[in-house]
Amino acid sequence: MIKDNRYNVARIFIEKGEIKTIEQIFDYIPKSIVSRELKTNNNRFTRLISDPLGFKLIELSKIAKAIGVETKVLVDLALHDEHKRTRPGKKSAR
Repeated sequence: MIKDNRYNVARIFIEKGEIKTIEQIFDYIPKSIVSRELKTNNNRFTRLISDPLGFKLIELSKIAKAIGVETKVLVDLALHDEHKRTRPGKKSAR
């Protein structure tokens, strides 16, 4: 991946704990840049941001490497984000 200075901004906010979801990363880094570097189309990438468990581990690893954090950090963000979402068509537990 080509290093963009905005990746450093995202890394700083992740380290400070201000970014708590995968989706928040893209407030600082344009989706189009990351999707192009992952060689995936923008529609799929947007869908993955909404449902982060759909990301392949290699994709999270590439994004993490570009940002400058461990892959585990992004996996944890994806897992944390997924627990807050409910799947369409399924009833949430009460």
